[in-house]
Amino acid sequence: MSLPESVLSSLKEHSPIIEKIIIDTLSTSNQEKLQSAMLYLIESGGKRLRASLPYLVGDLLGESKHSHYEVGAAIEIIHNFTLIHDDIMDDDLVRRGRPSVHVAFDVPTAINAGDAMLATAFELISSSNTIDLEKLPVLVKIIGEMVRRVSEGQQLDIDNENRRNITIEDYLHMIEGKTAVMFEACAKIGGILSNASEEEILLLGKWGLNLGLCFQIVDDLIDVISDSSTSGKPIGSDLVQGKMTCMTIHAINSNSSKLENLNLVLGKGNEVSREMIDSAISDLNESGSIEFCMDLAKKFHRISKECLTKFNKNNAHKVLSDLTDYHISRIN
Repeated sequence: MSLPESVLSSLKEHSPIIEKIIIDTLSTSNQEKLQSAMLYLIESGGKRLRASLPYLVGDLLGESKHSHYEVGAAIEIIHNFTLIHDDIMDDDLVRRGRPSVHVAFDVPTAINAGDAMLATAFELISSSNTIDLEKLPVLVKIIGEMVRRVSEGQQLDIDNENRRNITIEDYLHMIEGKTAVMFEACAKIGGILSNASEEEILLLGKWGLNLGLCFQIVDDLIDVISDSSTSGKPIGSDLVQGKMTCMTIHAINSNSSKLENLNLVLGKGNEVSREMIDSAISDLNESGSIEFCMDLAKKFHRISKECLTKFNKNNAHKVLSDLTDYHISRIN
């Protein structure tokens, strides 16, 4: 399912501006191989959705500026830095249909490129001529905290791979760091750059955080309820990789005695047939885990939508509202 037309139209307008800022920023390195590695993932494409959020929030508040693009570009650079390092940690060989950075170059260069991208993102913000100087400390604080929480979420994800005593609360804490905090930071920063009130900034952050939580739970659900054309990967791939997703954690904690098929599939990799995967998904259905996670995603969607009702309706409001609905519509 593609993004709503309003969102696509908005991304088409804003993405080229953000793209130029990103490429210009990453091209400042004088080391040819390092520069190529930093640009490699950016050149692979991407919707630049996170990068556009600060500007869209500025539009929502009626005060969008070039500084929204610059900070959005910095966050997009950071996002791509995390993907480079995640691929190394997870030993993922492909990203966006191309060899991962550590495969296309080598592991030391990929690590170095990620580190340089993080530094370059802060260089972009601190050298901006459009960001008010008095706003810099709070922006740096929010983005620095975001990077730390993303790292904490990734570490929790790594640690959870070999655990079977994980609770839904543990899972939510993990995805808040890995996924939702970046949406939260983009939304809050958009508000700060537009001189929003403290109440508005808190509401925007709440919208972004809950949108991110909904986004990740829906991604988990798509793995078991949608075909590969929707998810871009074989059905049940999270199960065979042993990932502790929302449904798996709920099922294990449900004390259901009917998880034999799930246990036969979980983490077994290429040994698993499609018939076995289908049987494991039946276990998730019978334990009520799929329904539980659908309800949880709908809860976070509902909170996000409620946050948006506090703002005046304009074109940006429609875009953000359609984007919020899009994530939950992927499982409806």
